[in-house]
Formats: sequence, C-alpha cells, structure tokens
Amino acid sequence: MSVLITGGCGLVGSHVANELVEEYKMDKVILFDVSYPKNPLVLKHLENKINFVYGNILDYGKLLEVIKEFDVEGIIHTVAFVDYKFVVSNPLLSIFTNVNGTLNVLELARVNDLKVVFTSSGAVYGQIEGCAREGMPIKPTDLYGMTKAAGEMMGEQYANTYGIDFITTRLYFLYGHGLSQTVSSVEEAFRPPVHPISVLYLFVTKALKNEKLKIDKGGDSELDYTYIKDAAHGVVLAYLTKKSPHKIYNISSGRSYTLKYLAEIVNDYVGYEAIDIGSGQVEGWPKRAKYLDISLANKELGYYPRYGLENGVREYMTILKNEI
Repeated sequence: MSVLITGGCGLVGSHVANELVEEYKMDKVILFDVSYPKNPLVLKHLENKINFVYGNILDYGKLLEVIKEFDVEGIIHTVAFVDYKFVVSNPLLSIFTNVNGTLNVLELARVNDLKVVFTSSGAVYGQIEGCAREGMPIKPTDLYGMTKAAGEMMGEQYANTYGIDFITTRLYFLYGHGLSQTVSSVEEAFRPPVHPISVLYLFVTKALKNEKLKIDKGGDSELDYTYIKDAAHGVVLAYLTKKSPHKIYNISSGRSYTLKYLAEIVNDYVGYEAIDIGSGQVEGWPKRAKYLDISLANKELGYYPRYGLENGVREYMTILKNEI
C-alpha cells in the first residue's frame, strides 16, 4: 500500500515526501504534480524511493488511474495556488484549482475508501487578534483563505455523509528551501499588502550577499513563522495518526516572533549587522492572528516544532548560501 501526495513537487509536498521516506522509511510514496520536481536538494536523494506521476489535479481520470496502479491507501493533498498576488490576478484559475481539485480528492476518497489529510491554512481564521485556536469560527478575508475554508467544509461534509477519514492541518506562514520568492528590494518587500515571508527572504538573501539593509521602522511587527520541516512533520503525524479525537489541527511554531528578533538571528548568522530595523509597526502588515495555538496537536498528534525560528532560519541560510 502507498501514499499519494498531490502537489508532491511543491514546497509542502516535497518536504512531506522527504519526511515519510527518511523519518518513517515508507517505500511507496507517489508524487503527483503538474510540474516536474523543482526542489532537488529535498528530492534528489529520494529518486529511487519515490514515484513521480505527471498530472493535473483537475484530471479525475488520471488520479483514479494512479490510485489503482499504486494501490494507494491515503492521500496527502497539498495542491493549491497560494501566492496572494497570483490568486488576486487569476481568480478563476486559482479558485477552480483549489476548490475543484479538493473535490476530486474527496471523490477519490469516497469511491476508494481512502484517508485524506488536507493542508489548509491559518488564513481561514481571517482578521483576529492574538492567538487562533481550532474551535474559533472561520472568517477568511481573502480569496486564498476562502478556497481553503471551502476545502475544509467540503471535507467535513464528505466525512459526515460518507464516513471518509478526513483531517485538516492548518499551516501558517511557511519558509524554507523550495520557497518561491523573487523579492529583491526593501520597497518591493514592504509594499502593502506586506507578505512576512517576502520580508524574511529579503533579510536572509541580502545578508548572505553582504548587502546591508536599513529600515526605519517595523521591528515590533510580529507573527508566527513556521519552518517547512516542522510543517511537514506535523502533516505526516496527522496522516499516521489512528482515529484522532479531533479532525482539525493547527501546525506552526506556536509562538510569535518580531521582525527585530528575526533580524538579530540573521545578523548573528553572518556575524555583522546586516539588517538594521527600527521599532514600530510595518504599514500593511497582515491583520492575522499573531500565532496559532498548537496545544491540540501537541496532545493528540505528539507534534512539537523541532526547529523553531532560530534553528530554522540558520539551516535555511546554510542551504541558501550555496545557491545565491
């Protein structure tokens, strides 16, 4: 029996595959993606341990062929358009892919009695202050969050109506190797609406290039950054759990970090003050929960972040310095 990872060559999917093979020694992992593997450092050493199938998440027939050919017992569904600007500029494609792709996965699960782990997002909580907990109402405020909320609700209804095993993992502001970012200037990174991961990427890449940044304000802006390996670990634990009492789990670092603290980590790594950021708040910073409460995942999945921000950023910078 094997596990199918939709979007298996993307940021989340590739790291989930690595976790399943390296940590849990699974030898039947199927990556299904519309693009070929683009995360070589994560996937290269797995070439003989995984199967790659080229296909579109909207092609139900192709998905069904894969289910039958590889005797799939479960699906980890990571496919989604996530970039805010892309989703806003391409709403039809983004919504159709994110929502109908999830519907295809749910139909596969219904017909073939498969377990599904759905990678959702803390974006479903919308604009709230402080900490976000799984029991809170979901009120997404952007198109991407709406598609994730739709996926969660469809999954819940399929579980209630057809009895499929459906678990949602809500991930939050992911960074790490395989991240698709091209931001190269302060003006670009801090142009509202600001994406915190673009800021993180700018900090680490400029520091590694020995290019100093001076930013007048924003050091007090804070958020819950999640290293991709921690996120992948949480998703895998959700997949491997048997008869979990709950069906929705926050997966993140579980705490908030200021931009000033992020700058200190980066500066410490390179050994000089590469990032000089003043106090105050960033204009256009996301009005999201400062962090996700992960106590339920602690208790029921045994999930605890193994990296956190300091170790995650340091490992990420070690990888990036060989690429830029």
